[in-house]
Amino acid sequence: MRARKRRTPDEARLEILEAAEARLRAHGIDGLNVVDVAKACGMSHATLLHHFGSTGGMRKALVAHMTARLLADIITTLENQPELEPPEMLQRLFHTLNTGGHTKLLAWLSVSADALAEGTPAGTLLQDHFAALVPVIASRLPEGERSEAQARRIVFLIAAAAIGTGVGGPMLPGVIGMSEAEVESFPAWLGGQIYHLVCDDC
Repeated sequence: MRARKRRTPDEARLEILEAAEARLRAHGIDGLNVVDVAKACGMSHATLLHHFGSTGGMRKALVAHMTARLLADIITTLENQPELEPPEMLQRLFHTLNTGGHTKLLAWLSVSADALAEGTPAGTLLQDHFAALVPVIASRLPEGERSEAQARRIVFLIAAAAIGTGVGGPMLPGVIGMSEAEVESFPAWLGGQIYHLVCDDC
């Protein structure tokens, strides 16, 4: 009989979330239930319930985990690549959000009351990462526009556009009449518009 793998609680949670993310990419939101995720990471159904309480709890933890990682990556990229222009950064961001089911999971959470509300573990995690991102964005703005209020507006605009694009999928561009090339170039276009919006005299 194979010996049971010993994990710390943090290791177990991370392993569960990694297995859940893999299932999200392979099967969509329907693949995110505690029974199938438990099988995928070799744990019991009861173990997942112990860590997350329910399928919904696991999904909330997963979206917080994925989004926090994405925000951390953005902060690192902006700090380490000061020459990176908004169009290229947004192209990367939209690609990451719109592959693997991330935005579909965000859409599911949007109808869950208080899913990421202030004071919840997931909400607090994301607030901390956004709080770290805003001053980094502000530092990249022209001197006359270098405020955290302006940075928050920019982050909101980008997040709304990226999530809306992922949730809407091909339906919205089809209704509007956008070509595939126009859809693919939209993130870079948006980055350029933001740059000109805040940097007319740069």
